[in-house]
Amino acid sequence: MEEYLKKSEIFEKRLHALGPMSEKAKRYLFFRMIGPLMQSRLERVLNLSHTPRVLLHGNPHLDNYVRTFRGSALLDFDRSRIGPYSWDIIRFLASLSLRREEDKGFLDRDVVEYFIDGYFSHFINPEVPFKQIRMLKKFEPQKWQTNTFEYLKSNRKWAKKMRQFPVSKQGDLIKTLLKSYLESRNELSLLQEYSVDEVGVTPGTLGKKHYIYSLIPKNRDSLLDSVMIDIKEVYAEKDTRYFISPWPHHGIRMIEASRIYADGMEQRLGYATVGGRQYWGRQIPSFAAKVKKFLNEDEQKDVAYSIGSQLGKGHRKSVAHQKVADEIIKDFQLNFDRYLKVARLFALETKLAYDFTCAKNRLLEVYKEW
Repeated sequence: MEEYLKKSEIFEKRLHALGPMSEKAKRYLFFRMIGPLMQSRLERVLNLSHTPRVLLHGNPHLDNYVRTFRGSALLDFDRSRIGPYSWDIIRFLASLSLRREEDKGFLDRDVVEYFIDGYFSHFINPEVPFKQIRMLKKFEPQKWQTNTFEYLKSNRKWAKKMRQFPVSKQGDLIKTLLKSYLESRNELSLLQEYSVDEVGVTPGTLGKKHYIYSLIPKNRDSLLDSVMIDIKEVYAEKDTRYFISPWPHHGIRMIEASRIYADGMEQRLGYATVGGRQYWGRQIPSFAAKVKKFLNEDEQKDVAYSIGSQLGKGHRKSVAHQKVADEIIKDFQLNFDRYLKVARLFALETKLAYDFTCAKNRLLEVYKEW
């Protein structure tokens, strides 16, 4: 518990920056921010020495699930690493418990069974496309989402963030970063057709800076759409006994995870190294829909099966040898209920740590009034 509370000051600063939100939304944000601490806890509550390892998604929760023109899937591979496959299962089930409409207890067994079915069936048959979340299918793009030109004109989300924190497009870091990213893609030729129009540097949800570039066609009469590029500094967590990153660049790690879990979903994936810092980049889609609500039981079942199917498919694709796949199947059958108990424990610890943080803040406010 004390480990979680060490993050409370960082959480409070982030909460202040984001503005008003419901108590349940605040608690879910707290859950998102303590992911690395929760992962270190896993090594102490489970014996992981014999747990099969895969290239993990690393942070499978509903806020990372996105629908674009290319389909829908869990994205955001900041926390992807080689590690025990059980981490993805535990992290997701704990997160789903905190996204329910009801506020007591843990996931119903019926919901858990949907996850088991989705995970196991797509692990066994990874050639079958994973199931997409049903509730996102009703979202249709509005006019400002139909292309990047309209998106920029409407000043929505990433365009607004870019313009809130503008920087000079002539800065050495800004120019070098874009060039290094395009070189990783063998796409320097893009700057022959496009010019950099605007640049902004904005903090992400968990603190890492995003360098947002707006590129417009040099030939204003062409049919080319505008392009928005997001280049951000990677998370470079230290290797542990059970969680490692063998790739020479963390951007390459994230690209490989995207290929395994959401092949074709993200556009213009690339990476860069500038001033000793590593970066990862992508093209920002004009249309990106997410699930914002807390879920009833039917919606929980849909989400459990869908994300279970993506994780099962991804875990199987990430292992090269059938022997490892057989070990995962055996471990899943023997130890799933143990992993479920750990997910329940982590969801409870999140609630307790969040409640304690809120109580501490209320007490401090009382002291200020004395």
